[in-house]
Amino acid sequence: MTSQSLDAAFTPELSTLATHRPADMQAPQWAASALRSAMDAAALTPGTQLVEEQLAALLDVSRNTLRQAFTELEAENLVQRIPYRGVFVIQPDAEQVRELFIERWAVESAAIGLAPLGENSDARAAIDRARTTQARGQVPQMASANQDFHRALVASARSQRLNRAMSRILAEMRLIFFELSHDMGFHAPFIEKNAELLALVEGGQREAAHRALRAYLDLSRDRFLQEPVL
Repeated sequence: MTSQSLDAAFTPELSTLATHRPADMQAPQWAASALRSAMDAAALTPGTQLVEEQLAALLDVSRNTLRQAFTELEAENLVQRIPYRGVFVIQPDAEQVRELFIERWAVESAAIGLAPLGENSDARAAIDRARTTQARGQVPQMASANQDFHRALVASARSQRLNRAMSRILAEMRLIFFELSHDMGFHAPFIEKNAELLALVEGGQREAAHRALRAYLDLSRDRFLQEPVL
């Protein structure tokens, strides 16, 4: 694994997270959530070494708390411990990509099955942001809007467990997206696919929505893996 240090430009973002700790959340779980959010926001990128002393100071937690957070993130395939070197944000391989898309199918298809009829305003707003940022040539913002669409799609199911699972999935997706973060050709086609999927969900066409989601995820997975579309 090629290591890199935490970019100084991102340290304010991590410090800001420390001021938003819910009173009812235990410190290790909160630290894991903060680091997960930093990955989702591209403040922590694949290969970044997570230095205990530095991160403990930024997040205002003990090093023991941080180690517990690392254990949680390691179980989620977001970080990797390398003996005698330290803890690093993971650099996903092909097998991890395949497994992640299986999990995405499980979570998002469940959400579609539970989604209420009618307009999903958050998902529609995400599509609008994606179109606006596409027109401006702002590829990272467009990719983030696409991610927000799927977050909103799952949120419509009103399940805390599905929301937690999707939060972790999107953090892992961000690591996979890293090399494509400025690739307009990769992200742009999914904007209108999101709009088509949303229309099916809002209209209660669940079977058609499940078929559309399956095709969508297969296409996305195969483009990551550069394999022929199934």
